[in-house]
Amino acid sequence: MGQLFIFLKKRKKLFTLIILLLVLQSVGTLLIPFMVAILIDTGIMNADMQAIVNVGIKMVVISLFTTLIAVGGSYLSAEFAASFGKYLREALFKKTQDFSIADFEAFGTSSILTRTTTDISIIQKTIMTVLQLVIPTPLILITAITLTAKESGMLALIISGFILIFIIATGIVLSKSSKLSQFIQVRMDKINRILRESIIGVRVIRAFNRSQFEKERCDTVCSEYATTMISMNKLFAFLNPIVWLVMGLVMATVIWFGGGSVFKGSMEVGGIVSVTEYAVMALSYLILSATSIVTIPKMHNCLERINEVLNATVTIQDKVHQTINNNILPSSVTFDKVCFSYHGAEENVLDNLTFKFEAGKTTAIIGSTGSGKSTIAKILLRLHDIQSGQILLDGKNIQKYSQYDLRAKIGYVPQKAFLFSGNISDNLAMGKKGASLADMRRAIEIAQAETFIEALPEKLNTLVAQGGTNFSGGQKQRLAIARAIIKNAGVCIFDDSFSALDFKTDAALRKAIKANLTNAVVIIIAQRINTIIDADQIIVLDEGKIVGIGKHNELLNSCHVYKEIAKSQLDMEG
Repeated sequence: MGQLFIFLKKRKKLFTLIILLLVLQSVGTLLIPFMVAILIDTGIMNADMQAIVNVGIKMVVISLFTTLIAVGGSYLSAEFAASFGKYLREALFKKTQDFSIADFEAFGTSSILTRTTTDISIIQKTIMTVLQLVIPTPLILITAITLTAKESGMLALIISGFILIFIIATGIVLSKSSKLSQFIQVRMDKINRILRESIIGVRVIRAFNRSQFEKERCDTVCSEYATTMISMNKLFAFLNPIVWLVMGLVMATVIWFGGGSVFKGSMEVGGIVSVTEYAVMALSYLILSATSIVTIPKMHNCLERINEVLNATVTIQDKVHQTINNNILPSSVTFDKVCFSYHGAEENVLDNLTFKFEAGKTTAIIGSTGSGKSTIAKILLRLHDIQSGQILLDGKNIQKYSQYDLRAKIGYVPQKAFLFSGNISDNLAMGKKGASLADMRRAIEIAQAETFIEALPEKLNTLVAQGGTNFSGGQKQRLAIARAIIKNAGVCIFDDSFSALDFKTDAALRKAIKANLTNAVVIIIAQRINTIIDADQIIVLDEGKIVGIGKHNELLNSCHVYKEIAKSQLDMEG
């Protein structure tokens, strides 16, 4: 509940106004039965039309006033709940933007999405109903019982007893439902994860005829969620017969004792009517309050899940850092005895790596699958932090720079080209804010994307589907490359980003990069020998260790691993 209290401090004026309106609404609501009693006793029983008219006008005025207050209270309650939801979503988004890859993996993408959407929606709805129904209930109960006591102390005690029975029953339901509510959102996480996988992987699922298997997997998690919800709804259903039983007993008791009191002359008819109204009103608010209160354990669980994310320790943080002059391009990147392993791994993915990337030269990294090639790009970007050694940017440890400043110096094309929804120019502009048309044309020309973009009816304004699914693999790679080039970064990393290109386009792209990125540190991570054959320096990795550094012809003679890779690929091409 910590985040709710923090928000209350920020919006205490709004919350105070809501409470004031709820109090006025409760007073107006309770005045109506009081006025009804006066109407009956002074007007109807005495056949006094003037009294009936006067009391009737007052009742209309009170009703209109209460209605306006209720509308205002509902509006402000909705604003408060929506504002709190906005506050939580912004806090979650800001927090997750600081997460490392390992931090994301610790929670899971589907779980973070569920917390940001479903959990916060539940919190908003619960806050809205609590403000409107739960908070006024104590005032209604106390005032109703007090006013009933003025008419009959016995009736006040009896009604209080029935209310106590209802509160105890509600408390039992709450205690049992709170345990079940802890599992509901966890089950929802699983549903979201499986649905996300089945939608993203629909092509693979159909290609391998696994639709029935996925259906059964989805049915299993949905059944688990349904079972938990049914168990909780059974508990809530327990309240319904109690509600009607208590309501019937209260009405029967009021009429029985009230009727006897009227015959004895100790109560007026209007008093019986007003007591009945007070009892019905108190129980009605209790019933509505109970239906809202049972959602509080679920809201509390949702808040705890959100706090887990907000209170999580970010594994990669900026230390006391030096500033980087963004106008000066870095001249070198040095790996000095770098060792790295993923969380929980028994062995290092990268072991004692020492080498240097220099500006104006192209360095290629090659090796078998799992040799640690892509990991080099990730630790250079500080998506992960190394365990030992150091990575130097112009002789200074990259951990001394802020992550923002460091990444501003690096243009990166990931192994899996990803495009954002929007249009082509939007995606290119991610590389350089306020990029001009000339900047975009230069980037797409270097990336060999000009031909297919010009063939599109809308050209740069062509819409891009989520993930770039309306483009081929090679087209997505070239657009991702253009996005990195337009950044004019001092370090350009191409992580196996030529793999979907034909040999002719691959060669033309490498030629254009060499001719245009003359002042940048160019790093090409690749599987194909043809992609790196003309690199100024080739680093060969095997099981996270360097087994060769040199040019193509040198490595053919000195590095067995490189020779085997080259032999297998060049023989196949031959």
